[in-house]
Amino acid sequence: MKKFNLKKYLGGFSALLAMSGSCFAAGWQLTDLGAFESGTSGGYALTVDGRVGGLSARADGLPYPFLSQNGQLAPIGNTTGVVLVANKNGLAAGRITSADGLRIELGIFSGNNTIPLGGFGGGYVEINGINENGQVVGYGVFSNYNEHAFVATTAGLVDLGTLGGRFSRAVGINNAGAIVASATNAKGQTRCALSYGGGLTEIGSLSTKGSCLPTAINSSGLVVGSAYNGQEYHAFLYDGRQFYDLGTLGGNDSSAEGINDLGQIAGTARIASGDYRAFLYSAGSILNLGMPAGAAGNSYSRTINNKGQVIGYYTLNSDPNKTRRSFLYSNGVIADVSSLASGLADIEYTTLRINDAGQLAGTGKINGVQRAFLLTPLP
Repeated sequence: MKKFNLKKYLGGFSALLAMSGSCFAAGWQLTDLGAFESGTSGGYALTVDGRVGGLSARADGLPYPFLSQNGQLAPIGNTTGVVLVANKNGLAAGRITSADGLRIELGIFSGNNTIPLGGFGGGYVEINGINENGQVVGYGVFSNYNEHAFVATTAGLVDLGTLGGRFSRAVGINNAGAIVASATNAKGQTRCALSYGGGLTEIGSLSTKGSCLPTAINSSGLVVGSAYNGQEYHAFLYDGRQFYDLGTLGGNDSSAEGINDLGQIAGTARIASGDYRAFLYSAGSILNLGMPAGAAGNSYSRTINNKGQVIGYYTLNSDPNKTRRSFLYSNGVIADVSSLASGLADIEYTTLRINDAGQLAGTGKINGVQRAFLLTPLP
């Protein structure tokens, strides 16, 4: 399988790639976004302009969605629920409870309104992306436990179907409306697929022998993920014509988790010892991001921004519980996010988000209380 040479593919962008890292800030401003009556909150979405979306309970004990304004929680919509994705226009989407209280469904929040869009009847939806045009993607579960990818707008929800099998999941969408998804075919094989809202089209894989699992798509339509190459799973990049094997860090497996608009890729791979390491693939080279200073264990990438900064999590060999601790990699340094600001601890790695300004948002404990937070690098 041909190796992908990012430097050659991007041509004149190679110099920009080399400069795209952002140094760790001299300091960080920690913003406690507050809470509704319950005193606790959780952050799950981050916009390009630093607004954070999530949920906080009111006095009735029920969760209500918010999208922060000027560093404070601001209610959005008119139902219970949680914001999971949001765009720069202030449109947000997430989960809401159905009118009969029996199912978790898709809702779009705009101002003081919630637009309920339902689901597929099985009681659960997952939301994985929103673009600046207000298109939302994810998947829903049917009552027979089949799963189908969807794309939704304020006008309604569209079932994208499958490739002939029982399952599909939309995992990302770009501003051109290109949707990347995984889907099963009639043989039960999981394949990579693209859509522009009218069904799914298979795009192939590294090999015909195994599954293909996409994870992200960038503004120019480059797709990354992991695929079985006949012997092991390897990170891949798909450029619209063919798949490129990105290799490993000397071990047996790898996966790509995110790609930015410059084509830099964040992923995870095994090293020769069998441990896992987060990596950054840039200009044709795969870089082991290592571990925070003094730590021994495993690290895993989650996504990357347009400055080449990577977020993910790591575990320690000395920790019998294998607690997952959030990290930020920036310009050659990998550090625990909790170390960036005094009073911040116990960050939930699944909620951590990063935008192109280098701001971080998520859920953690601030002076012992669970809160949605925003970390802003100081100049």
